[in-house]
This record gives sequence, structure tokens and C-alpha cells, in this order.
Amino acid sequence: MAIIKPNNNTISAIIALPAAISTGSLVLIKSVTASDASNIIFDNDASGVVFDDAYKCYMFNFQRVYGATDNVKIHFITRTGASDSGGTFRQQAMYHTYNGSSSTNPASAPNNDKLYQIAGTIRNSSPEYFNGNFFFYGIGESTRMHMHGHCSYKNNSGYHHNEVGSSGSDTTQTINGMKFQMSSGNIYGTISLYGVKT
Repeated sequence: MAIIKPNNNTISAIIALPAAISTGSLVLIKSVTASDASNIIFDNDASGVVFDDAYKCYMFNFQRVYGATDNVKIHFITRTGASDSGGTFRQQAMYHTYNGSSSTNPASAPNNDKLYQIAGTIRNSSPEYFNGNFFFYGIGESTRMHMHGHCSYKNNSGYHHNEVGSSGSDTTQTINGMKFQMSSGNIYGTISLYGVKT
């Protein structure tokens, strides 16, 4: 196998790749780090964010997210035209905790003010972190947008919590923004938005 080297043999001098070289299927659109902020918002046409049919799927990556307040949940709030959009959403979550408690066949629960909220609560001592990836389909389109994802965190009892969940809109609407906030108090951590090439 041949090794491709730049002309001056230094990797640090490379500032762009030729079009023929693949950069992979994930395209970073925006990354936001919050420190004691009320929320983290990704709105269409704001700070380089565009939600449209350029990507059929978008991924939000959560890194070291926790609340300023102990024992709180993270909420996913949909937005339209730079305002919270509301609507009727229906979520399911399945989880398992280190102490052996689990829920593997939960009822579908309506969330009239949020797209998704985690099943447990996040402990902020140490601090404990919420990490995960969530995939969104139909953002920026007139459709019944839905999402699914996987996350892990320490709950308020200090047990490791492993969770998968999904949610979707019960009505056709154009959702073109997302807001992430804690159920009480401010938020810390980094959330990154990626477009997924298909």
C-alpha cells in the first residue's frame, strides 16, 4: 500500500483535502460548550446552522453534560422560527441500571411540552456526566419528525444508567431548531451537531 505524503512531508501544513479524498459520512455543523448556561440552542439560519433536506439525518453528540442542580433530567425541546414550537410528542425509553433495576417494555408516554426527557435523573456531584448520541430524521422538513438514540449517565443514587429511547411528533409540522436544557437549573457540557451523509 502506498503512503500519501504532502509535498513538504509535514502533516501540520495540510489545511484542506482534495475533493477526491473522502472525509467520512459525518459532517460537523456546529459545536456548543455551555458553562452554567440556561440552555443550548441550535436554530436554523443562526450561527452557521442549516436544517433542510441537505441531510436526511442529523446527529447530536452529547459530551460531559450535567446540571448546575443535582438530581435533574435533560429535556429536548423542539423549535420553529427561533421559538419553542410545542406540539404533541410520544416517547419510549428502555434502560438498565448498575444495581439491576430495569425497564425493558415501557408504555409510550406523551410529552406535550418536550420531544424527549431521560428516564432517570443526573447526579451532579463529582460531577457525573450525561453522554450519548441521538439521531434526528425530518428536521427542516414538513413531516412527522422523529428521533432515537443511546445515552449513559449516573443517576441520583450513583448507579450507572444505560438508556435507549425514541420519540416523534404526533402531527405534521416543520421543526427547524432544537433546545436542550435541564428540568431545573442551568446546564454544563458540550453538544455537537453533525449532518449524516447518505
